[in-house]
Amino acid sequence: MVSVEELIGELLLRHNCVIIPSFGGFVAKQMGASIDYNNGVMSPPKKSLLFNRQLINNDGLLIAELAVSNAIDYNESTKVVRDLVESWDVQLRRGERITIDKVGFLFFDQEKNICFEQDRFFNLLLDSYGLGKVHFLSESDVQLAQKTTIESAINSEDRKEVNSAIVFNTEAISINKEIKETVIIQHPALQTKTKVWKYIAAACLLPVAFYSFWLPVQTNVLESGMISVKDFNPFYQSEAGKYSQEELKDFDRKNNDKTLSESITDLPNDVLIFRFKYNEDLYIPVRIPKSELNNTSNPAIPEENNSTSESFEFIVGCFGSIDNANNLVSSLKEKGLNAYITDVSNGLSRISAGKASSEQGLQTIIQDAKAQGFDGWVLKK
Repeated sequence: MVSVEELIGELLLRHNCVIIPSFGGFVAKQMGASIDYNNGVMSPPKKSLLFNRQLINNDGLLIAELAVSNAIDYNESTKVVRDLVESWDVQLRRGERITIDKVGFLFFDQEKNICFEQDRFFNLLLDSYGLGKVHFLSESDVQLAQKTTIESAINSEDRKEVNSAIVFNTEAISINKEIKETVIIQHPALQTKTKVWKYIAAACLLPVAFYSFWLPVQTNVLESGMISVKDFNPFYQSEAGKYSQEELKDFDRKNNDKTLSESITDLPNDVLIFRFKYNEDLYIPVRIPKSELNNTSNPAIPEENNSTSESFEFIVGCFGSIDNANNLVSSLKEKGLNAYITDVSNGLSRISAGKASSEQGLQTIIQDAKAQGFDGWVLKK
């Protein structure tokens, strides 16, 4: 029978997250290859594991894999995992370690927090299968080899001098020792890295130094406080603005026979707002003050107490909340409509966009309301 510990390691080879229900989950993150210059070791890419105690919800991956591997049903597989989790909790409380093959170790620290240590000898990344650590000569190894070579050369020259003195006793033979200069070979990776950073720093500092001089001197950034993309182009030359005076032509109103005063005079008595046709493309909303309506050229609008027996209300909304009703009334008044709460029916406040005693006045109210984006229905009283 395949154990749960074996399945966790096998699943982490194919997935980046494996959850043990009611216990926790392992989360994998791919790490790139690394080089330790001091010790002369290059490590291949690998998966770095973290244990998250909060991942306790069952995603079905582990239990389904256990059921398929051991040819058992899902419920029995769930019971096996649950029993294993209870056993692990007991071991952790006793201070024991839980070992998971190819994954690592789980244990409690002094504050009873669960800790995880990954297995450093097994690589869970399938892309790095068969790759091991590569050892090369470190800087200390190179220096030690050079020192050994020099000492060996000196000792060899000393032996030659002793042998020459034994063979030729008649005269002293001076031997000139030529010791070659010691050449310290730097690691190519370190030397290349240092040179590259020098070039990068120079490439970054040159544009910064140039534009630090160019922008304050050749542009008006300090005066205007604004900077444009064109200011960064040293070959761009700004042109002086050219202005020409043109005569402002008035709208052609030859086809409009009626003036504003004449249009107000021809309106019905109950109209407060109308749209004045200035030309074919422009309509101006006009509110008629009561003082204009009460003069001799335009009869006064009858008050509610003096209105006819029939009146029409254009209802644009019903609200159960009085605050919402007042908000709509305020919004309609800001748009120039004579809105108010006409009554309350069945607990709903009905909002009127205006009141008229004639069908022509009602149509004007409806058109003004629809021009502001409000639709509704007509209430006859």
